[in-house]
Amino acid sequence: MHSPELAIVVTSYQMPWHIRRVLESIAVQRTDRPFEVVVTDDGSTDETPSVVEEFGKQAKFPVQFVTHRHTEFHAARCRNEGARHSSAPHLLFTDGDCLIPPDHVEQHMQAARPGAVTCSYCVRLEHDVSQHVTLQAVRGAAYVEWTPADQRSKLRQMHYKALWYGLIRHSQKPALRSTNFAIARDDFERVNGFDENFLGWGCEDDDFGRRLRTAGIRTKSILNRTRVYHLWHPPAPTRPQEWKQGGNVSYLQRDIRLTRCINGLARRSTQDLLVRLADEMAGGPEMTALLNRHGWIVETSRRARTDLELVCRPGRGRFTRNTDCRVLVCFEESAIDQAELQAAHIALSPSGQVGDVGQIRLRLDDVCGFWDAVSGSVIGGRRVAA
Repeated sequence: MHSPELAIVVTSYQMPWHIRRVLESIAVQRTDRPFEVVVTDDGSTDETPSVVEEFGKQAKFPVQFVTHRHTEFHAARCRNEGARHSSAPHLLFTDGDCLIPPDHVEQHMQAARPGAVTCSYCVRLEHDVSQHVTLQAVRGAAYVEWTPADQRSKLRQMHYKALWYGLIRHSQKPALRSTNFAIARDDFERVNGFDENFLGWGCEDDDFGRRLRTAGIRTKSILNRTRVYHLWHPPAPTRPQEWKQGGNVSYLQRDIRLTRCINGLARRSTQDLLVRLADEMAGGPEMTALLNRHGWIVETSRRARTDLELVCRPGRGRFTRNTDCRVLVCFEESAIDQAELQAAHIALSPSGQVGDVGQIRLRLDDVCGFWDAVSGSVIGGRRVAA
């Protein structure tokens, strides 16, 4: 058997009727490319495991079922587990309530380019239409013809907008929607996958998309080539009526966002952080002691993007744009000015009192406080790390 070129990662939770139809839509893909399937489950306690097991016995491609104990809706963890349990060099993500049309895999793979994530969206099938989606309808892709005209028009407009956002190099759009995207494994690992600090409904894909952009990986719309078909089901209990009311919004909008998240595909520690010294001669023994105290790795290349950039005072260095978190290290509290403070995310000083109101101000020896700030463990007084 040939090694798979693609891993299809399907998230699921407590929807066996839906997942059976999604798996059937995968089985009728028109492609010669070898692929594998990982159903990554959020702790279903119904017949979902047996449905996947029975399907896997008949499938002509490898099928895995991965699960964990359900505590709270945890889509980020599910998607990372799908990547961990697969081996293919390319990953295609979808949800256990979304049918993929027969040419879906081929369209994503034909559009794949280095440094780009191919992204599309979904057609939402209403409740009465979804009830008519039999296994036979899936095999014949009859559901494709059931798309309402207004949704076809909406998806065309979304595609044209996505092309425009790409031309103007918009900082956040087109938005990446986790229900339908494909990415090279190397690029997925480059940003350490999804941030598992996101618990409950929403925002984990917004965060993932933003970190991809920071890493130089662009979002490429293929809405004109394929889309998935969302089967109706009641809304998730943690889904808010308005997006801004969601429990993950404050974490999404945090000031410090590491391109390679801390709690992701791999769990990073303070010793994994890459640090650049703006002035390698500044600080002397005190800087050496600070680096050793935190266990930081100093990156000497000026081209590599780092997790942290340290500007020391007294010293001559200045902040650059090629870092995720700017840290002002004040060994002498009188040797700073307001402009430097405004540019920094974190101010370290002997007293921990140097900095503006609302800025993260810490003592030089507060290792735990610094880690909480950089890792996003505490946002707005709420501890979010798993």
